[in-house]
Amino acid sequence: MNPTFALVLGLILGLALAAGAGVGVLRTRMIAPRRSRRSFEDTCAAIERVIPADPEGWSLPLPAWDAYAVLEKKGVAPANLARLRFFFVCNPRYASDMLRLDPTLSGMMPCTWSVYETRDGTVWLAKLNVGLMGRLFPPAIAAIMGKVAAADERFLAEVLG
Repeated sequence: MNPTFALVLGLILGLALAAGAGVGVLRTRMIAPRRSRRSFEDTCAAIERVIPADPEGWSLPLPAWDAYAVLEKKGVAPANLARLRFFFVCNPRYASDMLRLDPTLSGMMPCTWSVYETRDGTVWLAKLNVGLMGRLFPPAIAAIMGKVAAADERFLAEVLG
């Protein structure tokens, strides 16, 4: 086999394997649900208590959305879920800083958290892994998203019980 051909083939295969591994990591870690020790209602109440009380200006700028009720009303509620509620989490200072750098990021604001209860009674909280997502952006945006990720971890520790 020609050494140049072997080198090019090896580079292509190596890049393909690295890309596949990267996609695999993103699929399993970009949205990572966490089990709550609390009931559905207690988990939701904890979110509504913890986030607005944070001294760094975090808030829930929109009311929680009972997504399960909407799906149920339309006759398309997932059979594996008993309840589903969305919360919209925002820090206006961080949002403004990010929008100043790149207004297109408005498409992922505010951060959405979901609390869902499965038919077996377990309660989960799912949200975007902001820290991991931040690694895909330029350093200035990644730094802001790192601050968001740190706040998320503080909130989750308290909310999940």
